[in-house]
Amino acid sequence: MTHGTLFDPIRKKDVPATPEEHVRQETIRFLLEKVKVPAHLIAVEFGLCAIDPKTDDRVDILVHNFREGAPLERPWLLVECKAPGEYTWEALQVQLNKYLRILTPNYVMLALGDAVRFFKLDGKKFSKIDSLPLY
Repeated sequence: MTHGTLFDPIRKKDVPATPEEHVRQETIRFLLEKVKVPAHLIAVEFGLCAIDPKTDDRVDILVHNFREGAPLERPWLLVECKAPGEYTWEALQVQLNKYLRILTPNYVMLALGDAVRFFKLDGKKFSKIDSLPLY
């Protein structure tokens, strides 16, 4: 089954147009257009081996926090995207918790199809918020 392709403005190439990739590309547009994240601070399919060589995990989208002088493991935003119907919120949370052993983002965005949830790091725990602030 062929899905066609989508152009990823961050990776600057065509990628297979899978259901999950549609969610990822919508999220990238949201970050660029609504949250005003500079494109050069967005990493797509960021390999966590850059921080912890013992892992081969990749996060869907990472927004670096270099503006604040933060190291790689303290990004501004961590985003995990899933196609609708493939995951539950609980399964997405399990995957996210694995990443949070390596990363300490200021914000987390979970995109499950068209449904989105946002969280902000408050001290040592994440609190649900209505939306992300402008970058």
